Amino acid sequence: MDLNHPFIATKDCFPEYGNSALDCLQSYIDSLVELGRLDDSRLGINFWKEWKKNVTVTTSSYQHYQPRKRKRSSPSLSDPQPVGSVSLHNAMVSEDTIEAMVKSSMGKCVGILDLTGIQTLTDDMICDLLCTMPNLQRLSLKNCRRLTGKSLLSIAENLPQLTCLDIGGSYNITTAELLEILPTMTNLNEIFAGGLGWTDLSLEQLTGDRLWKGIGIGFSHRLTSSGLREAFLSQTDLERLAIPFCEQALETSTLGFIAKSLLQVAALDIRGNNGINSLTCWFDGRVEAAKGAAELFVLARYSNITKASIEETKRIHPIHAADLICILDGTGVGEGIRRESKLSDNTSLHG
Repeated sequence: MDLNHPFIATKDCFPEYGNSALDCLQSYIDSLVELGRLDDSRLGINFWKEWKKNVTVTTSSYQHYQPRKRKRSSPSLSDPQPVGSVSLHNAMVSEDTIEAMVKSSMGKCVGILDLTGIQTLTDDMICDLLCTMPNLQRLSLKNCRRLTGKSLLSIAENLPQLTCLDIGGSYNITTAELLEILPTMTNLNEIFAGGLGWTDLSLEQLTGDRLWKGIGIGFSHRLTSSGLREAFLSQTDLERLAIPFCEQALETSTLGFIAKSLLQVAALDIRGNNGINSLTCWFDGRVEAAKGAAELFVLARYSNITKASIEETKRIHPIHAADLICILDGTGVGEGIRRESKLSDNTSLHG
C-alpha cells in the first residue's frame, strides 16, 4: 500500500487510455513477475520494438482524430512527443533486458518508468538506460538498493523534463547527494525519498529549495516535531505528503499544526505513526485557516486511528470531512490504491 503504486498511467500519457495492445504488453510483464518467471530471457529487443510501435501508432491515431483548426500534412515541431508508461516493478532483470531496451530505441517514447524493487539494477545499467530517455517525466527507483549517488548524477544530466522522482528505500543514496543535484533539476516538483535518514537540517534544506507538489520523507527516525513544523510552514502548494513511520516526530498536535499550511494536500500517508489517534486535528487546522471542503485520501495503517475516530471526525466536521477516505487496511484487494478518476487531475495519485 503506497501513494506511488502503481507508478504508471497519468493524463500526460494518453496512449494508455483505450489502448488494448499496450495494456496487453504490460499485463504480460505483470503476469511474468507474479509467476516469478520474468528474467533476462523474456523481454528481448523485439518486445520493446513492439511496445514502441504501439505507443507511436496510438499517438498518431489519437492526434488524427482531434479537432484541428487546419489540416497539416506532416507533424510539426509543436506536436507532442509520443510517450507511454512502462513498469518492471519487482522484476528480476539484468544487463540483457536493459541492453534490449536501449537497442530497440524505445527510450524516447517513455514518459513514465517504474523500476521499483529491481534488486539486480546497478548504476551502470541505469546510466546506459536513462541517457536514451530524454522525455522521461516520472521515474521510480524505489527499493533499488544497489544504486548510489552515481545514478543521481545520471538522472540530473539526462532527464531535463523529470517532474517526479521516487528513490525511497534506496539506502545507498544519501540525502546529501540528493540535495546536491536538486538545484540542477529545475522541473522536479515531486520527490519521494523515504528511508534515506532525513534530519531536521536536511529537511529544512529540501523544503527551503522550492515549493513542492509531492514530498515523501518516511522512516526518518531522527526528525523532530519542531523540524516538521518548521519545514512545512512554507509548502503551501503541497498536494501529496508521505511521512510514514516517523513516530518520534509526528503526533496529533503536530499534524494539526502543519494542516494549517498544507491546504492543498489531497493525499496523505501517515502509516506507522502511533502517536496519531484522530484526523479531527487536520480538519480543525483547515477550518482555522478558512479553507473550504476538500477531498482527502489518507493511508493510516499501523497508526492509532480507528473506524470510530473517523466517524467522530465526520460528525465534528460534516462538511469539511465529507469526502474523507481513510484506509486502515487494504483488505488484500487493493483498496489502498487510488486511481486518477478519484481525484482531480492536479492531485491524482496514480496509485
